[in-house]
Amino acid sequence: MNRRDLILTTGSMFVSASLGAIACGGANASAQNPKEPNTTGTDLPPALGAYVHGDAALTSVAQDCVTKGNACIAHCNTMLSNGDTSMVDCAKASFAMAGVMAALARLAETGSPRMPSFAKLAIEFCRDCQAACAKHADKHPVCKDCLDACGRTIAAYEKVAA
Repeated sequence: MNRRDLILTTGSMFVSASLGAIACGGANASAQNPKEPNTTGTDLPPALGAYVHGDAALTSVAQDCVTKGNACIAHCNTMLSNGDTSMVDCAKASFAMAGVMAALARLAETGSPRMPSFAKLAIEFCRDCQAACAKHADKHPVCKDCLDACGRTIAAYEKVAA
């Protein structure tokens, strides 16, 4: 390849990349416009949210479980960093539960047809977390909060679990 071919090839690639960025940038600019409020009731982009018919109550209870689980994880980490290893099982169970509940909340939020079968498995993670938190609930209010949130989640999702 000579210098002329190199310049032409490089220039062509630059023009192609620029045109592609302009084409994609125009579509993204309108979708990401912060002045356009998200009116779908979800955290999904407005264009996708119009097709979502999820269950707000189920989404909320799973998200609350994630919030309480994350608070429990933070508390356990503080205890562990101070040398108290009695919270290891609680930390592990809360960590696993919070991850699964985040996925369950998303499935409920989007109205996924797979949500009922996933809920059946997710309930088991909540039960594991409850068992671990029950050991500490009388000493640590954050563990009690997590235990209660798991109970509410189990009660709500048992009604729809397949």
